[in-house]
Amino acid sequence: MPCKRVVFADSHHAADCAQRLRQFAADRIYPLLLLERERELWVEFIPGEPVGRGDEAVLPDLAALLATLQKRAPRRVPLRETPWLTELRADLAFLEQVRVLDRATAGALSEWADGIAPSHVWEGVDCSDAIPKNFVTSPSDRLRAVDIESLAADQLLGVGAAKACLRWWTRPDACAAFLDALKAQGCPDYFAYFPFVELSFRAFWLKSSLLEGKKKFVNPGILTGLLESSSG
Repeated sequence: MPCKRVVFADSHHAADCAQRLRQFAADRIYPLLLLERERELWVEFIPGEPVGRGDEAVLPDLAALLATLQKRAPRRVPLRETPWLTELRADLAFLEQVRVLDRATAGALSEWADGIAPSHVWEGVDCSDAIPKNFVTSPSDRLRAVDIESLAADQLLGVGAAKACLRWWTRPDACAAFLDALKAQGCPDYFAYFPFVELSFRAFWLKSSLLEGKKKFVNPGILTGLLESSSG
């Protein structure tokens, strides 16, 4: 069986990823784990055709894949017992400090965040990096994820959908169709507060893109556009 070797920063992170791969091994949506050795994992190499940005043909399959993850032992918890709102406020404050956002915009986004924050959120397993390059259509015409590090636990559920809506679909109504497909799969109901999930994800992604030197992604419009659409 063709395989690939993935090296992690330490054995703890490798073991965590290995445990999650074992958890979903029977579902065959991520590569099979072949060997775990200290901070290295050997996993199945999945051949297939790359997925194009804006490819809506895979929308139902991506919804089914994410649903498989999100429906595995999700937990509904009070927002106050999670870090999500605190981290969102901190990310917006950081973006103001480094002048990606001006004071008025950061203040308006922070006020909006407080207004749309739900009393409870769903946490669990999700794909933290749902972008086309991390998926292939296998020879059996099945959509499979190939980036094992994107299989993440203890996530604010919906981050996979939030990233796909930002980086995958090109038509404005494609995101709505994608969310409808996720609902049809019986995912936990984060849809009632999806704007909060989107804002949280986008603020974090903007901050991390800046810190990692990915200047082409440092676009405050991905935040202000959400705010404008909410009042439009």
